[in-house]
Amino acid sequence: MSAEINHNVEWDLAVSLSFDSVVPKPATQLPIAEAIDMVLAQDLTADIDLPPAHTAMMDGYAVFGQGPWRIVGELHAGSFLPYLESGCALKVSTGAHLPPHCSFVIPQEIATLFEGDVASKSSFTPGQHIRQPGDEALAGESIAAAGTLLTPAIAGLAASSGIDEVLVHQPPEVSVVVTGSELTSSGKPGPGQIRDSLSVQVTPWAQYLGAKVNASVNCSDDLNALQEAIKNSDGDIVIVTGGSSFGEHDYLRPALEALGAIYVVSEIWMRPGHPTLLAKLPDGKLVAGLPGNPLAALVSFMTVVAPALRGLSGQSEYRMSKVPLAKGFECDRTRVVPIVLTSGAAEMTEFRGSAMLRGLSQADGLGVISPGENPSGTLIRVLPLPWRIN
Repeated sequence: MSAEINHNVEWDLAVSLSFDSVVPKPATQLPIAEAIDMVLAQDLTADIDLPPAHTAMMDGYAVFGQGPWRIVGELHAGSFLPYLESGCALKVSTGAHLPPHCSFVIPQEIATLFEGDVASKSSFTPGQHIRQPGDEALAGESIAAAGTLLTPAIAGLAASSGIDEVLVHQPPEVSVVVTGSELTSSGKPGPGQIRDSLSVQVTPWAQYLGAKVNASVNCSDDLNALQEAIKNSDGDIVIVTGGSSFGEHDYLRPALEALGAIYVVSEIWMRPGHPTLLAKLPDGKLVAGLPGNPLAALVSFMTVVAPALRGLSGQSEYRMSKVPLAKGFECDRTRVVPIVLTSGAAEMTEFRGSAMLRGLSQADGLGVISPGENPSGTLIRVLPLPWRIN
């Protein structure tokens, strides 16, 4: 393996190096419904005005000219009448397409009806309670930028705008290798064993961020077995939990050396997750080495896996919100800890050791606390949890 240029780097640099280590996946054209939770590869442009016609904003009476108005018919969503005589009214339902010259709509609850006519004691401005064509978007207008995640709301907007298919980046693909001879996957652990808590977590972490998980396997603490597991894994990123440090039975780094990998990041000046690594194999596939402790594993995942997944899917780097610390906290390196937000301030959860999940289970996010004294009120960044990002 080549010289480890990016050894023991600061947290922000690790995030940037991860993001910069990839290029967006190729784009593909898909029907809108099949592309939800994928990232747009080009701007979405409305094909039609939205709405496409003058539209009733509420149930009531569309009128034209001076009142009182003779009620001459009804219009419901899905029906259309091109013209309305002066002095006449149409009973309309919300969403009905109106004759373009209608004066306004009298809401049903304040309409006065008598002998087939309608009137109102209230006065209205021209066009009141009528949506104008294109007041949300004009044909040819960009309604979502490339790099935007296609959410259900954006998909609905696209469909309303006359769009049937969208160009989106293909989703990243990952494989997961959970290492540890001490792990057992069911029942009560025996002497020397612990339950595997990562296999049930890492796959959904990646899926929440839009990745396709090709496989998740368990691997004993054995150099040859780990080397084969990595070599046989398919995808853009192989996520390996455990064995990323430098102990006698930590085999990830020797396995990567044997496979000819080059480090993108080797160790990060943070807690938890200091021995985190990101390496690139000769075929271009990334290997992310996460600690075996569950909280440390998530912190490392959000530091070196999540940015690469964003880059592969065509998204930009993180934009994190900032909140004040409820209590002062001094640290010598970046700390990434589970937090709860109380009255707009961040409080660290009680159970936040690297092997603990209880604090994480209660958390609103991960607080990124920079090195220094950090007195109460210091603004810290909030890293969203994978299951809260979208």
